[in-house]
Amino acid sequence: MRRTRRISEVVVRVAVTALLGGATYLITNLTDQPEIWKITLSVFIAGATLIVQQLADFERRLDDGLTGFNDTTRLISRLDTSPVGSAEVTRLARNVAALEPGRPDLLYTFVRAEVRRVANLVEELRGNHAGYPGEDRDWLLDLARCAGTSIDAASTSVDRNFWGTDLGRHYVTAQEQAVSRGVRVRRLLILGTPADLDTGVEELRAWQRSLGFEIRVLVLSTLETWEQREAVKNFVVFDRALSYETIPADGDPSRVYETSLTAGDRVDEHVRRFEAWWERGE
Repeated sequence: MRRTRRISEVVVRVAVTALLGGATYLITNLTDQPEIWKITLSVFIAGATLIVQQLADFERRLDDGLTGFNDTTRLISRLDTSPVGSAEVTRLARNVAALEPGRPDLLYTFVRAEVRRVANLVEELRGNHAGYPGEDRDWLLDLARCAGTSIDAASTSVDRNFWGTDLGRHYVTAQEQAVSRGVRVRRLLILGTPADLDTGVEELRAWQRSLGFEIRVLVLSTLETWEQREAVKNFVVFDRALSYETIPADGDPSRVYETSLTAGDRVDEHVRRFEAWWERGE
């Protein structure tokens, strides 16, 4: 498209130059000027016209270039003062720019998709909420690895089999590493009935306590009706700043319908709820 437009601009300039040169020749011919003057003046006018067009185009390109340069400079300046920092963003840009041509198209398509995914996540978090259909493992693991003060989790009994999965094992490892950094890890296990407090739950509590986690149990029937509706959702609050929440599928609590990542007021609500439930747990 850009090449076609460029060719069209060249054709227009040549046409304008030829038209003015021809018009000049006709005018000088009507005034009965010597042939040498007709040709000289026609060439001069045509050349001057072409030069003016080129200068105008150069000025436009220069303005566009300076505008782009200024925009880039402002963006880099904002990155330098961003709390996120510019190092990783610059590293990403350099690696994308270093991808040489001639490799499979799928590779470029995949890279674009991953860059788009991260860009969308950051854009959504500016609005304090990001959603993902199904279960997202990367958010959970990265948040556990980034936590600096606390990891507070409310888990339902459906979550019991989670710890034997690949994600569960990696998540436990990330929490162990967090504990070694001085992070306080608390888990509130919400059971449907007192009868659910069986040997399996006791073994789970003993195992996670041995890893340095604080574990308490809360029976669902001890909660208010409105609290029970909220208690079917697993959530984890990291550093009291970000909340990771899974919403179960209708009719199948063991299947995650959506994962959400929130900041702001929703986190404060989860913090208050967790603290209230934690005090009532055993």
